[in-house]
Amino acid sequence: MLIKKYPEDFQVDEVLEFKDGKYLVFKVKKTNRDTLDVIHDIAKNTGIQFGRIGYAGLKDRHAVTIQNFSVDNIYESTIKKLELNNVEFFDFRKGQKIEVGDLLGNNFNILVRELPENFNETIISNIKKIEHDSGFPNLFGEQRFGGNEKIGEFILRGQFKEAVERFLLKENLTEDTVNYIKDGDFEKALDFYPNLHNEKQVIAYLSKSLDYTKAFRVLPPTVSSLFIHAYQAKIFNEAVLERIKQTPLNEVELGDIVSMQRQGDYYRTQVHKSNIERVKSGMKKGEINVIAPLIGYNSIVPKSALGKLTIELIEKDGITKDSFRVEGATFLESSGAYRNILGGYKDLLYAPENEGARFKFFLYKGEYATIFLKYLTSSLS
Repeated sequence: MLIKKYPEDFQVDEVLEFKDGKYLVFKVKKTNRDTLDVIHDIAKNTGIQFGRIGYAGLKDRHAVTIQNFSVDNIYESTIKKLELNNVEFFDFRKGQKIEVGDLLGNNFNILVRELPENFNETIISNIKKIEHDSGFPNLFGEQRFGGNEKIGEFILRGQFKEAVERFLLKENLTEDTVNYIKDGDFEKALDFYPNLHNEKQVIAYLSKSLDYTKAFRVLPPTVSSLFIHAYQAKIFNEAVLERIKQTPLNEVELGDIVSMQRQGDYYRTQVHKSNIERVKSGMKKGEINVIAPLIGYNSIVPKSALGKLTIELIEKDGITKDSFRVEGATFLESSGAYRNILGGYKDLLYAPENEGARFKFFLYKGEYATIFLKYLTSSLS
């Protein structure tokens, strides 16, 4: 099985709930471009501050993606005249400012290559299993990590020098540049470092003030927050995968924490003997979901195996809940969040093509198409 041989194989169209407002909202179609890289390009070519450009979430780089951006309305003529490599701007309208997390989900159109001849039978079997389980494991995909999880681990252990070095040291650096960074000679490192915007910002800061604990402050919060978030995602994945070995994905345990929606608001509650049957009924109807913590200093940890696994995993790394306050660099702290352990999908269609099969489907926000496809095609070579 091969995904993303070409960017055109992996197409994503963001779905938002549009609301009237005073901001300029527009669609951005990008090919083989990173979301934050495009935002940097817009900022550099228009003078719009990076933080004034609203977006709902990060999209895959090696893909063709359509997402929505927002800026102050005064920049309408500037944006309409803007030309960037492998980027198109269209569908300009007035709307509310877009914030991270505003999206409802994404429509995917993906060509999967190198499937065996019997793929149809296997996929039908896997769909039945996913439906029986009321979903698929809602794991984070590889694009969430990229080594950021290790940087986050260093930060949480208070090893800021190691975190900075992990961020800056790339495979294509010269031996001299590597040594300048390791020796803390950032003035020289700045002269020889490749043109990577975020990394060079950190080097420029350290060339003036050798304070590793504050070095990531020069990055936009949307970038610096990725390190802790990636570590939280790693722990989530490991805890959920271990739980699956012990408890079927669609079952609930005493001590689990579940979420439910009432009148548009979400509520969390712990499962105990007096409500477990009600919870089971709600899960079958799709109204209640088991959630696991993206562990932070304020997280309520389930009293079930899921919570025990989460704590064991962070303690194995020499980290505690209180580590997420990030002493000395509180701008990186995380109080924690929660995530459904089951992912859901809608509108699945697939059909054979000359070089494989094309899959079209909708996933809710935060869910990864690569994970869904993995479970759809599992056991295929």
